Amino acid sequence: MLSRIKIVFTSFFLALLVTSCSDPTLTTPGDTTSDDPSIGVKSSAPGTDFDGRRMQFKSVPDIKKVNTQLAERGLNIRLAYAETVTSGNSEQPAKGQIIFANDRRLRLNAQWVPGDPRRSSDGNTLNYITWGPFATANFGTDDAINGIPAIDASFDTWDAADNSSKLIITKRPTTAENPSIILGGNPFLADISQVGFLPGQLFDIVLEPGARENVLGVTFTFVWVDQNDNPTDINNDGYNDVALKEVWYNDDFLWTDAGNSGGAIDIETVALHENGHALGFGHFGKISITGLNAPNLRLHVSPRAVMNAIILGTQRELLGTDLSSYQSIYGDWPAE
Repeated sequence: MLSRIKIVFTSFFLALLVTSCSDPTLTTPGDTTSDDPSIGVKSSAPGTDFDGRRMQFKSVPDIKKVNTQLAERGLNIRLAYAETVTSGNSEQPAKGQIIFANDRRLRLNAQWVPGDPRRSSDGNTLNYITWGPFATANFGTDDAINGIPAIDASFDTWDAADNSSKLIITKRPTTAENPSIILGGNPFLADISQVGFLPGQLFDIVLEPGARENVLGVTFTFVWVDQNDNPTDINNDGYNDVALKEVWYNDDFLWTDAGNSGGAIDIETVALHENGHALGFGHFGKISITGLNAPNLRLHVSPRAVMNAIILGTQRELLGTDLSSYQSIYGDWPAE
């Protein structure tokens, strides 16, 4: 029964994904409970060899080995967790509804430190970089798309979120050098590395088998550690100190830069979400379906936000909870 429900409602959610529908019916915000939204990185089979776009990856590391390898390299950073956004499925049918997500954690438990002398940017600035070889979505197809303009637009949206914010987001020139620490590159080219549109096989290897089928994007968070391998908190704000972030997009999906349509996923929509994680925001919002038989199907989202755990149609503008979360973090940064 569960398998049949998953098939029906995965199809239902995929239909939502590719339409710019009107806002779903909202439930009452207070009727949900708090769940930990962080999707832990699970170990999968050791990496396999395959030809990548214009270059070849060898022995992609099992995720459990990443921190050991970082220590062996003498680096005082460790992988803390990964945040993903999915195309929608559920394992929780209960009380006449299917709950696809139920998150209330507005910020992640590791945050950027303003003016952190260990980072590559100065003062209240965060910088990001795009990786040229993997900046093209659906590489090798007739309708391949350069994803950099959409990624830039997503950062511009966050940067303009609140005029009272002290944060400044800047871009460094696109690089040909590999910026992915997980894929053996140089992670210190920028605070936030937009690794690009990677083959779905990598998502299966690094996250878990089957991730290539439902994970649209993932943001990896790395934190600074001390000589005892404990996360640091140099500004005593109660959060671990972020060292760097790394963002991947799954190129097994069909992408577009013109809004969700025809089975294609809007790059800017997903980039806006993933770069919200890069800035320190967690998933929030309860997403569920009631009326399990057509024509009584109803989608409930409370609240609707860029940072919902599932992409629901084209979303290129920040909504109320996104803006308040942004202000709650970056409105407290000290003025330079």
